[in-house]
Amino acid sequence: MKHRFLIVFVLFTFSVSIFAQKQTVRGLVKDSFLGETIVGANVLIKGTLKGTVTDIEGNFTLQLEKGKYTLEVTYVGFSPNSKEIIVADKAVNIEFNMKTIVLDEISIVGDVARSRETPVAFTTILPEQIEERLSGQDIPMLLNKTPGVYATEQGGGDGDARITIRGFSQRNVAVMLDGIPVNDMENGWVYWSNWFGLASVTRSIQVQRGLGASKLALPSVGGTINILTKGIENKRSLSIEQAVDGNGKFTTNLGYTSGMLKNGWGFTLAGAYKAGYGWVDKTNVQAGFFFAKIDKRWGKHITSLTGFGAPQTHKQRSYKRSIAAYDTEYAEEHGVLSEDFPEIQNQGIGYNQHWGYLYRNADEWNSDYSARIHNPNVSGEVLNEKVNTYFKPQFSIRDSWNVNSRFVISNTIYLSLGTGGGQGTRKSLKPDDLITAANVENNPSKFIKEEIGQINWQSIYNQNSGPTNTGFQLRPPIDSTYNDNLYYSNNYLVQSNNNHRWYGLLSSFTYIINNQFVWSGGVDLRMYKAEHFMEITDLLGGDYAIDTDDKRNDYDANPQLAVKHVGDKVYYYDDGFVNWAGLFTQIEYKLGKVSAFVNLTGSVSGFKKHDYFKNNESDWKYKPGFTFKTGANYNLTEHSNVFINLGYLSKTRDFRYYFQGYTANFLSDSITKNEEVQALEFGYSYTSRSFTANVNAYYTKWKNKPTSQVKGQYEDATGTEGYTYGDVPGMDALHMGIEVDFVYKILRNLEFQGLISVGDWTWDKKIENLQMYFTDDNQPANKISFDATGIHVGDAAQTQLGASIKYEPVNRLYIEVGGTYFNRYYADFNPEECTDEYGNPVDSWRIPSFSILDFHTGYRFKLNAFDKLGFTVRLNVLNALNTIYIADAKNNDTYIQRPFNSFDARSAAVFMGAPRQITASLKITIY
Repeated sequence: MKHRFLIVFVLFTFSVSIFAQKQTVRGLVKDSFLGETIVGANVLIKGTLKGTVTDIEGNFTLQLEKGKYTLEVTYVGFSPNSKEIIVADKAVNIEFNMKTIVLDEISIVGDVARSRETPVAFTTILPEQIEERLSGQDIPMLLNKTPGVYATEQGGGDGDARITIRGFSQRNVAVMLDGIPVNDMENGWVYWSNWFGLASVTRSIQVQRGLGASKLALPSVGGTINILTKGIENKRSLSIEQAVDGNGKFTTNLGYTSGMLKNGWGFTLAGAYKAGYGWVDKTNVQAGFFFAKIDKRWGKHITSLTGFGAPQTHKQRSYKRSIAAYDTEYAEEHGVLSEDFPEIQNQGIGYNQHWGYLYRNADEWNSDYSARIHNPNVSGEVLNEKVNTYFKPQFSIRDSWNVNSRFVISNTIYLSLGTGGGQGTRKSLKPDDLITAANVENNPSKFIKEEIGQINWQSIYNQNSGPTNTGFQLRPPIDSTYNDNLYYSNNYLVQSNNNHRWYGLLSSFTYIINNQFVWSGGVDLRMYKAEHFMEITDLLGGDYAIDTDDKRNDYDANPQLAVKHVGDKVYYYDDGFVNWAGLFTQIEYKLGKVSAFVNLTGSVSGFKKHDYFKNNESDWKYKPGFTFKTGANYNLTEHSNVFINLGYLSKTRDFRYYFQGYTANFLSDSITKNEEVQALEFGYSYTSRSFTANVNAYYTKWKNKPTSQVKGQYEDATGTEGYTYGDVPGMDALHMGIEVDFVYKILRNLEFQGLISVGDWTWDKKIENLQMYFTDDNQPANKISFDATGIHVGDAAQTQLGASIKYEPVNRLYIEVGGTYFNRYYADFNPEECTDEYGNPVDSWRIPSFSILDFHTGYRFKLNAFDKLGFTVRLNVLNALNTIYIADAKNNDTYIQRPFNSFDARSAAVFMGAPRQITASLKITIY
């Protein structure tokens, strides 16, 4: 009987287990504002003590029996989020979008766009993508897989990247770091070498194309790049990463994020260091980085104190060369013959003309020749002409005050201090200053072929240092009273310094009027002073130099005032001042399927220049500007939406366009009219769990666009001859195009992405009787005319196609292959060169199209014995097929060995793109 009871009990238990079979519940927890995943969020089964936490990718998994459950997700700083699920015969997939407890500080100061709500075209890049794809590059290079973006490394020096969006250079792309504008106050440029290491503490990068969603009066003609850093909202972690590339450059990153501690404090600390050579000859770099953010949540306030900087020195390749100088085979494929440039050719795509060997003792130069000819690595001092040394730390304190659930006030005070500059020769080097094939052939006792294309420093040095063993004549001193045993430097090294102090205040508020309307506004105040001067750094063998550019001195009465030594200022010395005051206000509306905004900004820019050498100080000149933007979004269905935005921008010019030549004299108001931008954009988006697509069409009309000064030479009727310049009153351009990007999640572990961007960017301006002036004395010279009507805007690819596929064969192992195709890239050009001899407009040279294929793979894992210790190994191969291509080009460049002015490959000076680049890294993270 007992045996029967036991058998019945076992059968009953087995049958219960069959009917109580568990199903898998998979979930993803994300920040609803930025879309980034949340690591370490708590997932609880309501009414029980059971649950789990999200992993390093924001995912969680539960095994639940059939039935109805309520899952609740909690995370510090976010409102709890609950959802009901029904577990039946199939696995359950669910997504939680978490909202912050208070109005997000970033939404107040960062002007971040939201999907299906903000009516602008944008792309958000999250930390996972940054870590997987950046591979030691400058941040702009990461954005090449964004529609409408073209970024290059220019000469290939570390930190020398540039970016264009929709054909507009980065001078017209607003870059913001945690809501603080960082474009140079004088020229609008962004120097990415100042932000090395920033990627390690980046929370997200959002690229907004067009006028964008920023409330501030920014130069966002092409777009806005918002970089947000990590802080109190992130999970606690400590990480160290070591990376090395194929050129032997080592990069070390160390980071710590505390998250929000129990007492409301939070700390984010990071440091980085890199050293080594780049792929361009002799472009070594040595750079450090520090970042510290201290957050404190107290009462209804969040206060943040942030400081960061990147002291660095890197060698550069500043000037382009003919195609034949790099690769004669590639040059011949595109119509450039070897005999067109016989002096220097086929030096490799990493060729850099800005360095050479120097023996500061002429006897060593002579005696070491035998060693050099047998072993080219045995040589004298490697001296670089182009060296950039700069340090630009930035400090800020921000307070975000949630007055109540509907009203937030944010105040930010910031300070930027810049010191340093770029090195070069006082007089531009001429073709004769480079060692050519003819030098090696005609003087084999002094030169070897490995030195072809490099600077002949020895010739300059020997000439400066006197007649000993050189055959050069002693340069006379400036007067008979000066020591006859000292020698005069005809050419020498100088550093062009640009030191600045920049103070700023951003104060804003956001007020939720009701469920439909939100009102925001504020002020943007900036004060900027820059000190510009050139100083001697190396006399290259001589004892003194002569410079008479300081017009405060009476050189006739005292000639020795012209004598200059290392550390003395020469050529120019002036201060530039820029003041900025801006007001902005915005109304946002949201009801049901409709969201819209109206934004109005006004600004006043003040400019002043004090030229010490010319003893000339200008008055302040103030110019007003304003922006009007509006847009609306309509959610057609649960998955699709359309939007439209339009705007008008009246933008003051950059500082440098207000002054005549190199003087402190203002140009006339007729020449310095405000730039005017009219923009219109339409967009459509579709979003589902497996497929997302965006389609945008834009039309941007730009009037009075400043250009570089027109340069020339002229001889008047009296025989006066000299170099001339002219200030173009402004050019007009039309930029329009279509952009498409999509993501298709084929399987849970297989994803395909694609993009298409086709632009039509043309100039629309004819200049007649432009007055030219002599450079030396600013006196009138001749007048010129040119016609740029209908020719294509240069310096960026107007067609861009891209595709990538990412596969995760096992959990946390990813493999990604992606390619980008660029076409219809017209070389950069000067406006006066766009007209042929008959007065007809002529397009700039169109560089050959090219494709780049990149490969990324990595694996994230933990060791069973160390549950809170995570490891990530990565391998990145950029330009995996080692494609040879031109990344930058200048049409009809007069600085190449033999200018042709033929609007073709022969006339172009270029930078070749980077070859195959391999980077490997290991990251260790403690959670």
